[in-house]
Amino acid sequence: MTATDPSPDSATASFPDCVPVLTDGRVVLRAHADADVPRMVEQSVDPESVRWTTVPSPYTEKDALTWFEGIRAGWESTKGPFLWALTEGTDTPTYLGTIDVRPQAAGIGVIGFGLHPEARGRGLMAAALRLATRWWWDRGGVRMHWQANRGNFASWRVAHACGFTYHGVIPGHLAHRGEALESWNASVGRDDDVTRPATPWWEPVPLAGDGIRLRPWCESDVDAVEPGDSPSHFMPRGAEPTRDTFAHWLLRKREQAAFGDATHWCIVDAQTDRALGNVVLIDRGQEEGSAEAGYFLFPSARGRGVASQAMELLTAYAFRAQADGGRGLRRLTALSVGDNVASARVLERAGFTEWGREPQFCARADGTYDDARHWVRLP
Repeated sequence: MTATDPSPDSATASFPDCVPVLTDGRVVLRAHADADVPRMVEQSVDPESVRWTTVPSPYTEKDALTWFEGIRAGWESTKGPFLWALTEGTDTPTYLGTIDVRPQAAGIGVIGFGLHPEARGRGLMAAALRLATRWWWDRGGVRMHWQANRGNFASWRVAHACGFTYHGVIPGHLAHRGEALESWNASVGRDDDVTRPATPWWEPVPLAGDGIRLRPWCESDVDAVEPGDSPSHFMPRGAEPTRDTFAHWLLRKREQAAFGDATHWCIVDAQTDRALGNVVLIDRGQEEGSAEAGYFLFPSARGRGVASQAMELLTAYAFRAQADGGRGLRRLTALSVGDNVASARVLERAGFTEWGREPQFCARADGTYDDARHWVRLP
């Protein structure tokens, strides 16, 4: 990264001379200019911008000019917030987005950013975030914080790529168009590596078998959800969706992948693409190189060998080397309850060995207790 201050006395220079130009050779952060206004309007009326940010809606050129004056005031006061226009390449001045650093006390900064629709998906904002964060370190900053409305995976993908550590969900934390919404929160410290993710993001890689496929879950799969008929102690509470809970259940599954906790696949019929159930690799709480495997089926999918086929695909993927598109794990574990004989048979067919039982692990509906059966499989 290079930082060029166009004024030898930038602390007292007027806008735009007080704005340092930051570049990594591809991305350039520079002062906003009058010529940017039309594209700022285009960005701000884009549906994704309206959905995830607090830009006025409808958004007009007057709004852009008012915002422009706020950008100018932030730099000239030397107190911020500090906003840059993002462009690509020193010979390409076209406005592609905005990134801002909002100083707090004690060396704390808060980062915010937004991209013009045509610039998305090319890694430009991750590069810009690194430039702005390093600029903050150079000014004596100690930590940079990021927050976004819960569910804004595009924004998290940028922060994730830059080594931010996820801290959790805060309820009712962000005001958004009259609502108090949940927020995701993460941060990175000045001694952290901003060139790579701090945690994995294991996307559910599509896998194909005999009559079934494993693929990511999607919103339309709600149509295949069936009422569960298994005893309540067979699965953790909330592990299986209902049609009423499906939207939140799907968000949680996607969060678990994005934050490195677990990867869920939808088991589907290879011919109809209808959802039949779920298989999962759980990483949270596991030792390095180890994961817990699990599954459930909708009632109409049982008795057809679907679970065994799905577990065969899952275990093959789990043990396959990462260089060959797998996870490269050294061990898989699983857990079933004593009453669930069918699940035990699936695990045995998948090559798992029972190594122990845990007495009185979970309560049955009648107030008695069932054991946990612990399983393991090595490559």
